[in-house]
Amino acid sequence: MPGWAKRLAGLLLFALLLLTVVPGAGAQSGGPVYVVQPGDTLTDIAQRFGTTVEALIETNAIADPALLVPGTPLVIPGLEGMEGVLETHNVAFGEGLHSLSLQYGVPEAALARLNRVTNPERIYLGQPLIVPRAAEGPAALRAATTLLPVVGESLLEVSVRAGLSPWEVLILNQHSDRLWLLPGEPLALPGGDRPASDLPASVLELEVNPVPAIQGRTLVVRLGVSEPMWVEGTLGERPLYFNALGALDFVALQGVHAMAEPGLYDMEMRLYASKGGALLYSYRQPVRVVTGGYLMDPVLIVPPETLDPAATEPEDELVASIVSQVTPERLWEGSFQFPSPYTTAFPSRFGSRRNYNNTGYTRYHSGLDFYGGTGQPIYAPARGRVVLARELTVRGNMTIIDHGWGVFTAYLHQSQILVEQGDLVEPGQVIGLVGGTGRVTGPHLHWEVWVGGVPVDPLEWTARPFP
Repeated sequence: MPGWAKRLAGLLLFALLLLTVVPGAGAQSGGPVYVVQPGDTLTDIAQRFGTTVEALIETNAIADPALLVPGTPLVIPGLEGMEGVLETHNVAFGEGLHSLSLQYGVPEAALARLNRVTNPERIYLGQPLIVPRAAEGPAALRAATTLLPVVGESLLEVSVRAGLSPWEVLILNQHSDRLWLLPGEPLALPGGDRPASDLPASVLELEVNPVPAIQGRTLVVRLGVSEPMWVEGTLGERPLYFNALGALDFVALQGVHAMAEPGLYDMEMRLYASKGGALLYSYRQPVRVVTGGYLMDPVLIVPPETLDPAATEPEDELVASIVSQVTPERLWEGSFQFPSPYTTAFPSRFGSRRNYNNTGYTRYHSGLDFYGGTGQPIYAPARGRVVLARELTVRGNMTIIDHGWGVFTAYLHQSQILVEQGDLVEPGQVIGLVGGTGRVTGPHLHWEVWVGGVPVDPLEWTARPFP
């Protein structure tokens, strides 16, 4: 018998043996195993895996359902064709049912059934999926697999390169129904330096933080590639601007609106050979946005003219036209300093819902307020260039500083502006004085941080360096 045939027979025999393994005392049949966690109940487990308490009791010969000990392995009924210990896998960007089925040796349909997935196109970044991990056998060969395209190679040539028999390659890729490969077909092969993914081999790293995205916070997307290229992207309806950290490393910073509806937003990545060059690859995956947990401020009574659309709309358009720009040079370093010495308490925080003159909670606080009387100095939090310094109706005396890469800071309600448009300012430099101009109930400093045309919580920029 040829060597590869012996290896195939051995694999099939091992697979049959796996079907007879009964993990844990009391289990009566094979199948995937869930290890009981603290706080679990049979009802919780049954609901999680789409079965019933009665089926769990019968399958595992449970004598006393009230005694469910953490660490006990339970065979989950109704999941025929699966083996291994069930664990949670948080979906990375570029992973879907296809690549995960290759990683864990489970047919896509079975993986979808296990997780009750009705639309495979909506598997979102960070989604916790239940997967069976095999300790040994064919499925375990997928540890550290990489999806590689088949370009001009036969099944035998691919097998030799992977150090496997042709049958093992087919079994690993769930192609036991055919004995050939399709041109350009991506195959999962063991021994790679990353798990199987739908991303091309030229993408070495793609990290999105935080996951899930949070209302009013800054989303950071880092990308590492193996060869020079041009990168573009979108998050929902907003463009992602990728800035170079190095020749092969890129980062995009994008604010998530504080009143964005919680739910799924598509993130798309597009890789080009060069700027304006041919499209090499594109991939789209949903990103989940969750609430920021913002509170409601008391009703505020302000001058009616500062709520008039005739005043607010032109101002909003002016500010939006400025903060939507992206300059290629990053001027800041490290975390931002506070623009005021009063940092132990704040009269109003970012994101709180606002009700002006009893018109309803339809607005939100787009910045962070600081205590301080008229004439208190205002300091630049980081290096940047002044792009606006003028009096406005709603925002009062306002200064906007461009820090590069689509990051801006704004200072509202000043009694006096001490810089001019075009000035380059340094951290700690006095740029203005606190006042009570515009839509206010009293003197204070209102400080804003804008990222990608969206206001974000300034406190996160003082707490950590970006990117």
